[in-house]
Amino acid sequence: MASLVIYATQPGWAQDDSNAGFHATLGVTQGFTYGDNLGLGIPGNPNDPEEGTSSLATTGLRLDMSSITRTQRFNFSIGGSGRYGSPASGTSLSTGFVDPFMTVLYSREGANARFNFSAAIRETDVSDVIGAEFDDDGVLIPPTDLGDLTGTGTRRTYTASVGFETGLYSPFGLRFQADSFKVEYSDTTSNSLNDFERTSAQMTALFRIDPINTAVADFRYSLYNDDTGNPDEETRTVEFGFDRDLVSGGSIVARLGYTDTDDGLANTNDNGGTTGRLVYNDKLPNGGYSVGYIIRRTNNNEIDTLRVSRNLDLPLGSISGNIGLTSLGGASPEVVGGLNYNRDTQKGSYSFQVNRTVTSDSDDEDRFSTQLSARYRHDLTPYSSLVANILYYELDGTSTSNEVSRSSLELGYQHSLTEDWFLSTGVNLRVRDEENVGQGESQEIFLRLSRSFDLF
Repeated sequence: MASLVIYATQPGWAQDDSNAGFHATLGVTQGFTYGDNLGLGIPGNPNDPEEGTSSLATTGLRLDMSSITRTQRFNFSIGGSGRYGSPASGTSLSTGFVDPFMTVLYSREGANARFNFSAAIRETDVSDVIGAEFDDDGVLIPPTDLGDLTGTGTRRTYTASVGFETGLYSPFGLRFQADSFKVEYSDTTSNSLNDFERTSAQMTALFRIDPINTAVADFRYSLYNDDTGNPDEETRTVEFGFDRDLVSGGSIVARLGYTDTDDGLANTNDNGGTTGRLVYNDKLPNGGYSVGYIIRRTNNNEIDTLRVSRNLDLPLGSISGNIGLTSLGGASPEVVGGLNYNRDTQKGSYSFQVNRTVTSDSDDEDRFSTQLSARYRHDLTPYSSLVANILYYELDGTSTSNEVSRSSLELGYQHSLTEDWFLSTGVNLRVRDEENVGQGESQEIFLRLSRSFDLF
């Protein structure tokens, strides 16, 4: 919905690339939407009925501050929206002050150490448009609770991450990373949404034997819990191995260890066992390639993956792909892989990414998932463009969960009215389809006007 506060890169006027020093920017967005069945209810379903039409006006404010020096970086963002209008009858869609958020990022690097910290709080409506999410490697992944996101209500997420590394250029180095992700729901119309939290920590010791060989010891811990009354689920992993840099610019990574799992249930067999990885990658004149075999374990399954990857550097873009086989819980291997393509044209740009892999959902169940994202921009003039965005997620069904797919298509027009004012308008079509439940569809028309003010 238009309650999302979005600031796109505006065509036409050049922007200053110098980010050093202190900067503060205030962003303002005024949006109008008219749409039906925003909660993607299913016709004839008494538990998740189809909704009527909603007419909404949303005013968003966002303050961004940053301070950048040679050794450290600090970013702070805070904002929210005021939403008014006529929500559909029977919906729990909130009006008034909605969608508050706050993010903090800090990093610092010294002569022989580095530190980073980030934290974020964000509140949105369950029925909001799902955006593209990416992991640390830039791979498209589904939202953790994708399979359960139905109806309307409030979804609040908390994320935190802290890491440090010492001995960057010493014979002995130490690396620590801890992450937390928590989701809470309130005032929901669906009974499938349960609060959950994931926490993980990793300690790595690095013994640099010589300039090209490093012995490594990894210690990892993860914890999952939810509010269904089930016991907490824990995993503990110890792995040892080495990293070797090759003369060609490539590397070899080898690990072997053991994972202990505990689901808190006395009458079940925990899924402990051997883990490890062997990955070889090397550079080529126009990119690089890698081959790897990875064994990892969750509380539910052993996951074995054999994968081959290749990336190419192109004059006006890049392309990378991978293909492999993954066995989940000892079952027959299934094909996994992905393709990522980006290209600039004389009149715009386009990108395409598709990925199939195994992910853990909000119920801590391992599932094969397929994701697709495609973006296209065609510049009509130096100040206006047509855009199209496609997003598709699919979670395979299991013995306890239905197959679920979620897709959206946005077609729009963008125009820089002045150097400061930016207009976007278009339509958004969304579909949610769940096996054995049914399909819900939503159509929406939106108009947004935005402006940013440089305060410092």
